[in-house]
Amino acid sequence: MKKLISYTSLMLMLFILTACPYSAEFPLDNPNEKTRAALMGKWIEETTMENPSFYMITKGSDNTYKFEKNEYSSSDKQYKKTNYTGHITKIGNVDFLNLMDSEDNKYYFHKIELAKKDGKPQLVIYEVTDNIDEKFGNSAEMKAFFDKHKDLSFFYNRDEKKYNKE
Repeated sequence: MKKLISYTSLMLMLFILTACPYSAEFPLDNPNEKTRAALMGKWIEETTMENPSFYMITKGSDNTYKFEKNEYSSSDKQYKKTNYTGHITKIGNVDFLNLMDSEDNKYYFHKIELAKKDGKPQLVIYEVTDNIDEKFGNSAEMKAFFDKHKDLSFFYNRDEKKYNKE
């Protein structure tokens, strides 16, 4: 019984400590950045796992993207798909991805960078920390806050994710 309680406590603690990106009811800005061909395609997470997560990114409109997130479920022995729409908001020299979950109608925010690894495209994603306590009445207020803090390391969750283009 003690093992079960210890295991349950550990799982609860891991769940509480698991970071999620900051979310809001509205985006940083309206979609006004043109889509980039370099972002389109299949992006596979850089990991040692046998069945890595991956994104399929396609064009939604001139200024938006469609994201299909594929995560492997070891219990179901298949990939689970989640669909998002998104757009880029450029603040200074930083590109922020406004990613809207169609199920909860919330926007999640990530700093993104396109890089090269071994001569091949790599997408690096930094989740904006969910430790932001400020409340924003509109996109302009939130965008000003992001602009003020975008260059600070603690504005992002600890571990970035890297995806390699197939």
